[in-house]
Amino acid sequence: MRRVLCGAMWVGLLAAGVAGSGCTETPSPTTATVKSTELAAQKGCERKTPGVGATRFSALRQGGAVVLAKHKTTTYAYVADEDSRAIHTVDVDKKEEVAKTSLPGAPAQVLVLADGRIAATLKNTNEVILLEPDADPAKPLMELCKREVPAEPFGLAANNDDTNLLVTSGWGKALTSLNDKTLEPVFAVDLPREPRSVIVDDSGERAFVSHAVGAKLSVIDLNSAKHEVRAIELGVERSSPVASRLPNDRLRGGGQGYALAKSVSETTTEDSIGEKPPLAGKALPKAAAKPQPAAPMPKGRIFVPMVTVEPGDPNVRSQAYYGDSRDGLPKEAPIVSVIDAGAERSMTKAVMSLGTPLTEECILPRAAAVRASTGTMFVTCLGVDTLVELDTRGSDPVRLERRRWKMPAGPTGVAMDDAGNRAVVWSQFDAQLSIVDLRDSGIETIALAYDPPAEVAELARGRRIFHTTDDLRISNDGVACASCHPDGRDDAFTWSTPEGPRQTIMLAGRSSETAPYGWQGKHGDLKAYLGNTFSRLGGSGVQGGELESLIKYLEKMPAPKKQDLALASDVASGRDLFMDATLGCAGCHVAGPGVDKTTHNVGSKAVADIDTKFDTPSLMFVKGTAPYFHDGRHKTLDDMLSSTDSEMGHTQHLTARQRQALAAFLGSM
Repeated sequence: MRRVLCGAMWVGLLAAGVAGSGCTETPSPTTATVKSTELAAQKGCERKTPGVGATRFSALRQGGAVVLAKHKTTTYAYVADEDSRAIHTVDVDKKEEVAKTSLPGAPAQVLVLADGRIAATLKNTNEVILLEPDADPAKPLMELCKREVPAEPFGLAANNDDTNLLVTSGWGKALTSLNDKTLEPVFAVDLPREPRSVIVDDSGERAFVSHAVGAKLSVIDLNSAKHEVRAIELGVERSSPVASRLPNDRLRGGGQGYALAKSVSETTTEDSIGEKPPLAGKALPKAAAKPQPAAPMPKGRIFVPMVTVEPGDPNVRSQAYYGDSRDGLPKEAPIVSVIDAGAERSMTKAVMSLGTPLTEECILPRAAAVRASTGTMFVTCLGVDTLVELDTRGSDPVRLERRRWKMPAGPTGVAMDDAGNRAVVWSQFDAQLSIVDLRDSGIETIALAYDPPAEVAELARGRRIFHTTDDLRISNDGVACASCHPDGRDDAFTWSTPEGPRQTIMLAGRSSETAPYGWQGKHGDLKAYLGNTFSRLGGSGVQGGELESLIKYLEKMPAPKKQDLALASDVASGRDLFMDATLGCAGCHVAGPGVDKTTHNVGSKAVADIDTKFDTPSLMFVKGTAPYFHDGRHKTLDDMLSSTDSEMGHTQHLTARQRQALAAFLGSM
């Protein structure tokens, strides 16, 4: 696969000091807030006081919303608090917060490097920051340097010899490798949409990257000169008595791939003796929740918690809205795809549901960690606010659930202390850190120093509702708003409906001032549109203050911080073309981001469409929302601009160079 603008161009710009932000001087050790200063001069990212402070807890070189570190005999947790723009330092043994380091951005993940430095991705400022621990862990971290990377950095991992730091960028669709000592770029490659977690396999030769949309796992060669990118298909067949009687010529799709874990080879611990695992999906009473005897964990496995999705056939009008569940399975079902890392293939071929909707299944997985001594993995689940323990020795660990624990709201991170018989879970929505005793299933919870900006705090209630699953007010099959709109984006699916195919649209940054709503523009405000949406999903509807909070969240939910790496001349030329009345773009998409608040007959040729008149959608963030058109027929912007199968604008006569310029302008919005 070729390197693209967000990859190769970033290497050149960062190395030249154009796009990169360089490094800052180290603040005083007593300063609790990391200074956001001009980063003109390179001061170096290496440790100023080597050999002091907390160090990496284990050989696992993967970041997370919570990670562990060791100082002498004490275990500490570093917690990435995205809301408070801070990293909390927690004494896990004493179960108390000992320090808080405010940051110049919102950290998605943190990672402890081999020498004790801490890396963090600042997703809202498009930066990676390196920090140094003080000799006293109870003091705040000190900034060393920062580096700008492609938009919305999220996942972190170190390669096996600790020379490079790997960073995924969700909106930037990239994996960037940075030098561990200087944060200078080593390489960058283009990835499919919405990459999230990254992990390096045992050989050290490949990185694996999960994606929030699309049933794919990306594999990147780390040691080859071209850094080739390959894809592992994670689509699965249906496994049910009904499915066996239906045509099975296409796989179920998937999404919600936020987390990754891999098999860990360590000595089995003495606490691994216990009872036979319970039936899947059953919560055990506290006294019965004991681990079973462990068999050796299979080596060379990558685990991908995700959700399989059946959006229905876009060429057929479904009997109900959004998908067709006549195959005997819910339209969204949890799964853990088990990957043979060496062969680069998925061992999970089919999905089977052991229950019915509204059984608190994990359809919004967000973090995962493996426990070697018991051969199990732990997954945090938004929506039901649960930590589940799964046996990794089956083809789909979701169907081998052993235990589950109720967590505070919004569990987004989990770290494993195998020898200490405990799991550490960070719940962002409630700002609480939970320490789970894996011997008796007891839980102790620590409230951290939560201090979000006002604009973040006012959206908290609506965010919870947006991510709530198994709520009959929202849907009759357990799905949440976030099921189709991960992070407020779109799921890249075109769903079958009684009216024809309908593509999911992005909400973040596009919901305010873009009425009327719906593909056919039937709803004048968000309250009316949400009421109709709940009805289409079979829900009874959210009312009162909760509805107002949800509307506020939709209007103000965080959107990506855009970066336009296209040539300025292309953007300017594209803008001229967009505004040219003969092309007809600006007539409907007013000034670019705006809408004309009406519907148009676009000459749709989708066989299942009842109506051919559609509302003008906003073009904000259009670059990252492929596929395009209401039925998702166009895979790229260039496909859409060069197509002759609709009456939307007049761009078919443009040259390839002109289409490139027009796409560059669209990408700048």
